[in-house]
Amino acid sequence: MISPVSPVSVSIIVTCQEQRSQLGQLLPSLLSQHYEGEYEVIVVDMMHDKDTDEWLEEMMVHYPNLSHTFCPVSARGIDLRKLALTLGAKAANYEWLVFLSAGMETPGGDWLPRLTASCGEGVDVVIGKTRQRRWSALSIFRHRQKFSIFYPTSSIILCRRSIPLQNGPQIPKQRITRVPL
Repeated sequence: MISPVSPVSVSIIVTCQEQRSQLGQLLPSLLSQHYEGEYEVIVVDMMHDKDTDEWLEEMMVHYPNLSHTFCPVSARGIDLRKLALTLGAKAANYEWLVFLSAGMETPGGDWLPRLTASCGEGVDVVIGKTRQRRWSALSIFRHRQKFSIFYPTSSIILCRRSIPLQNGPQIPKQRITRVPL
């Protein structure tokens, strides 16, 4: 008899930039996931908006798996998306990371279990293909298998924490898995 694989622990990193209303729609669906494993949601505010910060502090009282951070004002001369993703990855408590932007709609309540079902020893990246055209924070150059940051895509990307913290990592094709969402 084959024993079921236990779910992996996941950090969901949400980047935002003056998108308080979009966060208000996205966060409740993320924080009420039907997922048997442990997960956390980390919001990274690229503009360090005071209203968003106060609202997130209120949300954290009700959701212990929610945390937030921000890009410092002194970082305005660099790519804020890359900085936000790096800050989120460094703040993560778990090995596996999912990157979303505040304006993205998730594909239903069971996308996280379907996305993480492919995590294993021989996998570094899982690409969850959605049927909708939405914005996401990360994608993969298929022709080079090079991990890169860019918008837009119709995928949700799950990767090991070490991947976004490397400078231009090369990922062998056999270590990337694609799953329908």
